[in-house]
Amino acid sequence: MDKQRIACVIYGMLALMLTACSFGDEPSPCPYNVRMEYWYAGSSAENALPTYVDNIRQYLFDEEGNLLAGTTLRGDSITGWNADLKDGTYTLVVWGNLGEEGKEATTVTTKSDYNMNEMTLSAITSGVPPGYRGNTARLYYGTSTFTLKDGITERQRVYLSHAHAALNITVRWRTAEKPPLDGTWRMRLKGIPALYDFTGGTEQTVPSGNGSYTIPRSGKTITYHETRAAMNYDYEVTGEFVTYRYTAGTHELWSLWCDGEQVIGDLDLHLFFSKLPMNMDLNMEQEFDLLITVYENEIIVTQSTASDWAEGGSIG
Repeated sequence: MDKQRIACVIYGMLALMLTACSFGDEPSPCPYNVRMEYWYAGSSAENALPTYVDNIRQYLFDEEGNLLAGTTLRGDSITGWNADLKDGTYTLVVWGNLGEEGKEATTVTTKSDYNMNEMTLSAITSGVPPGYRGNTARLYYGTSTFTLKDGITERQRVYLSHAHAALNITVRWRTAEKPPLDGTWRMRLKGIPALYDFTGGTEQTVPSGNGSYTIPRSGKTITYHETRAAMNYDYEVTGEFVTYRYTAGTHELWSLWCDGEQVIGDLDLHLFFSKLPMNMDLNMEQEFDLLITVYENEIIVTQSTASDWAEGGSIG
């Protein structure tokens, strides 16, 4: 079955299943038996999900993992979903910002039929490696399994956590000879995970303690990233990578290029990250700001600001 036909089938099925409450002069019972609230995992008293997520791609699976329906939620609808379903066990998988405009594609893939156990979210693009792909969207992930029985309404809160890593890098020279102010600058990052499973991974308790979120499981396939960088008049080059999450075993090989010539690299940033008091497989947020300082005889990597981690190590 081709992808266009599959899309028509699942969206048609979803249109039949999804309903919403309406309240007039004479209120009637809501015509649904499942209600999901989508929350950002780092929220406290108020739901901060709309601050981080513009759209949600939602996939509904039956007890055997077969895809029943898929849809995109936007605007006010991203914080909740309801439906009238038959008795049974279901699993929801939701991705925030999937298909964000201006970002290179990530693709839902499957080995055969659309079964949750075989579906992946891939950042692999044609020719990579040896080519390099651009940044992904700032993805978020959530999942929930629920059972409907005897017409009892099921209500759950599903927490979405970071399914991306953001790495901001500033390069500063402390050498007698400075790099050129002009030219086309690029940063590259090798060895980055390129596949997510749909079946979820490790569960962690949300900071508020009121529930749990799930970190998506990364596959072993890797990809290479390239991003534009800019040189300022203080001889500082800055660039940002947005990729899939790093794992404890990821070796992030970073390099700097100008007009197609390699200026620095490859630096194994794993040597830096491994000294931090955090577990890359478990932390909720991966937002990093690094300062790479070039001296005459060494290169030092330190953090420039901190989000969810304390002062780390350096490599040289």
